[in-house]
Amino acid sequence: MPHSPAFVRALALAAAMGAAAAAHANLLVNGSFENGAFVNQGNDTMSPLVGSTAITGWAVVTDTTAWIGPNNPFLLAASDGSYFLDLTNYQEGPPFAGVSQAITTIPGAVYSLSFDLGSSNHWGRPDSLTASAGGASQTFLSPSTGTNNDWTHESMQFTATGATTTVLLQGASGFNYIGLDNVDVELLSLPAVPEPETWALLLGGIGVLAGRVRRASRQAAPAAPAART
Repeated sequence: MPHSPAFVRALALAAAMGAAAAAHANLLVNGSFENGAFVNQGNDTMSPLVGSTAITGWAVVTDTTAWIGPNNPFLLAASDGSYFLDLTNYQEGPPFAGVSQAITTIPGAVYSLSFDLGSSNHWGRPDSLTASAGGASQTFLSPSTGTNNDWTHESMQFTATGATTTVLLQGASGFNYIGLDNVDVELLSLPAVPEPETWALLLGGIGVLAGRVRRASRQAAPAAPAART
């Protein structure tokens, strides 16, 4: 049964409204590192190893990171909430840690990835990290001058290439500190919406296919056994 243009437009409108409602929501879990199985290992700091998922939603990659709380003695404070990361694990020089998280995305849709990059005069500067998602990658460098607890808000765009996208934030350069906090991914724009005629053809095709499957099922069904006399 063909669908009316009004039905098709309503379907497209409902999809657009649903996407718009999610457009300003952070698609990442625990973007400010407030939640997880934090254990104070000294200095109000935990050092999750590579492969750790102690930080809710995130996996630690490449090297050990430092997950730092509000009562640390390092003259550092989070940019959002109480907890933040140091991708050097407050140790001098590389290798540096990274954190990754897989999110659900719409192929062809454009997203914004933003975060706060921490730097400090006391722990050496400048420092940098590389953000990667959906085939896009960009390295961000902190200012060369500032105070002992600076946060710079950074952002980039990426286009999703699949139904799942891995967001990776990887330390790139630094001394004793590469701060990371307030990570956010938001939907910016959807792929082009098909014309109503295209929706109608798609829905009609699905209906035809469903009918064929039902007919094939009936034809393939075994005949009832004959009654015994």
